[in-house]
Amino acid sequence: MNNRIAKIETEVEKIEDVRQQLSSVVQRMDQAEHSLAELQQHNKEMENSFEGMGQVVEKVLEKCDLNRNDIEKIEENPMQEKSIIKELQETVLDLKCRSMKNNLVFNGLTYQPSEDCEAKLQNFINRQLGIEYMVTLGNVHRFGKYGRNGARPIVARFVYRKELEHVLKQAYRLKNTNFGINEQFPPEIEIRRRKLYPILKNEKSLGKQARLVRDKLYINGQLYNPENININPADNDREINNQQAPSTPQHREAANSPPIPPRSKRTRTESDTAEKSR
Repeated sequence: MNNRIAKIETEVEKIEDVRQQLSSVVQRMDQAEHSLAELQQHNKEMENSFEGMGQVVEKVLEKCDLNRNDIEKIEENPMQEKSIIKELQETVLDLKCRSMKNNLVFNGLTYQPSEDCEAKLQNFINRQLGIEYMVTLGNVHRFGKYGRNGARPIVARFVYRKELEHVLKQAYRLKNTNFGINEQFPPEIEIRRRKLYPILKNEKSLGKQARLVRDKLYINGQLYNPENININPADNDREINNQQAPSTPQHREAANSPPIPPRSKRTRTESDTAEKSR
């Protein structure tokens, strides 16, 4: 009798072991099903992404076909060469402007070895501009030529356009200080803007509403005729080269920032003196 009971207990233990193993298998199956669902969702997102990329590629191919047709027209009719080249240059320039649309250049911030540019800029925005929240920034680094305080300006890409506009609205606080903020533009646009600055100031002094949008001047809502501005192409190239030419600073900082387009001209109020070291 005892042997039968012991045998039954042994069988029950085996059944319990099998039950536990089955429970473990079921648990692993649930995990596998969950992982499979996540993988399927990821694959679906990848498919959507590839579909979007395919549409972009199709548009690029269409643009290439159009460019090929333009090239054929140039070869067939050399008289159209200048106009087409100018149009392509303006297209490239427009793309440059769009790529810099969310960029701001901050001038006057002193350089410190091993500095954290983003932390320095967030602190500047908080203390000097009175913006208490942390703005969302992308790439932040120094670039361009050295300023009068031996430091290069800082360029920052804003993730949100509204935050960039908020910073620009607060830039009036920097009047009569060592600091300056301006939107970033390609050198070609800066040259055109420089030609318009005297006209802009003069029209404002006459009580007219004048504003500069990229390289276009609007006076009382009307576009100013750009043909009144004479730009010598040779002077244009020379000014661009001058902006890109390196200068020798008194204190050299580490050149580990990725290259970006050259520094743009300040459009906000800045003092002529350098910021005192904090």
